[in-house]
Amino acid sequence: MSDILVRGISRPVHIQIQKFAESRNLSVNQLLIQLIERAIENLDEAEEQEKKRKEVFDRIRHLREEIRKKYGTFDDSTKLIREARDSR
Repeated sequence: MSDILVRGISRPVHIQIQKFAESRNLSVNQLLIQLIERAIENLDEAEEQEKKRKEVFDRIRHLREEIRKKYGTFDDSTKLIREARDSR
C-alpha cells in the first residue's frame, strides 16, 4: 500500500470530511479511500462511455459518407419547406 499526502485542504472542507467520516463510523482515512475509489470507478465509466460515443459518431460519419457517395447530396429541406409554405 502507498501513502499519499494531500496539502492545502481548506478548513471548511476538512471539517466536512470529518463530519462525513463520523456519521458513517469511519476514520477520515477510510472515508477518503472510499471516495477516491468511487471517483476512479466513475472516471473509468466516463472514459468507457466516451469511447463508445466516439465509436457511434465515427460510424454515423462513415454511414453518411456511404449515403453521400451512393445518392449524392440533397438541397436543404428548410428551403423546400419554406417554398411550399410560401406557395400556398
